Amino acid sequence: MSETRSEVDELEAAARAFALADAFERDAAELRAELRRLRAAGRAAPSWGSRWELRAALPDAVPRIAAEAAFLIAVAVFLGVAGYGAVTVVLAMAAAWLVVIAVESVLLRERRAAAEPPAEEPTPDGEAFLEALRPTASRSRTSVPS
Repeated sequence: MSETRSEVDELEAAARAFALADAFERDAAELRAELRRLRAAGRAAPSWGSRWELRAALPDAVPRIAAEAAFLIAVAVFLGVAGYGAVTVVLAMAAAWLVVIAVESVLLRERRAAAEPPAEEPTPDGEAFLEALRPTASRSRTSVPS
């Protein structure tokens, strides 16, 4: 009887697998039909881009922050594997965090310095400057006593 039961279980599992495969085929056919409709309407399939396009879309800070997080994790793992006590681990992690803060503050100063153009003295236009110095008719009448 147990052999018959195992054969029935195997047949039920095979039937479920065939039902799942059939559902997959239906979904794939619907997606193909939708893609054909989109192409017929003049719309292309979505482009997910390449790895380089994804890298270009990431902000410049992402690799830096990932490196800082990796540094902090490496310090924590080293301290944990070395078997240091809790106080030592907390103090070392605080020191590592201060290193990260120092690096960020240096980079922030560099970014600010690069973003701000140097202050330049405006050079006055020669004609505009002379025109401003010339007395106007209204000024000459009021300044001359009668």
